[in-house]
Formats: sequence, C-alpha cells, structure tokens
Amino acid sequence: MKSKSAFTLALTGLVAMAGVAADAQAATNYGCFKVTTSSLNIRARPYSTSDVIGVANKGDILEKRKLFCTPRGFWCAIRKGSLEGYADKANMRKINCP
Repeated sequence: MKSKSAFTLALTGLVAMAGVAADAQAATNYGCFKVTTSSLNIRARPYSTSDVIGVANKGDILEKRKLFCTPRGFWCAIRKGSLEGYADKANMRKINCP
C-alpha cells in the first residue's frame, strides 16, 4: 500500500507542476491582432516619432505582448515572429489567435 501511495503522490505532484507550466504559458498570450491597413510600421517605442524597426502588411497576424495597450490606448506592444515593438492600434483589429 505504501508504494501505491508514493506513486499517487508523485503523480499528483507532476500533474500540479504541469498545470503551473500551462498557466504560465497562457499568461503570456494576451491575444492577437490582424493588420487592417496596407502596411503598418512597427516601432521601437510607443511614439509616432520612434524608429521604425519593421513593417507588417495587411492580413498579417501580430501577437499582443502585454495585457494592456498604452494608457491612452493608441499603441500596443506586439510581436511579429522574433521582432518585438509597438504598433498603432487604429490600424489593427483584435482577433482570436490561430
């Protein structure tokens, strides 16, 4: 009976650890945006005068990196592949991630 209890305890621990890992991964996924304009500049900082570090084209899917956009809501932190920057929210629409 002791070996069965130890096995059950170990299995319960593994299941709990897997649940924590899944929750941590889910917490990093804040949703996605679809680009609605012909091209969208991706900027280094959330300002229209900031350096352009990349471009997204109409229909591209951008991953939202932070739970909230900037306080006034114009800029959102996004990720396109390995490129991370900011994009103007007016040129995107929120969608379910594929």
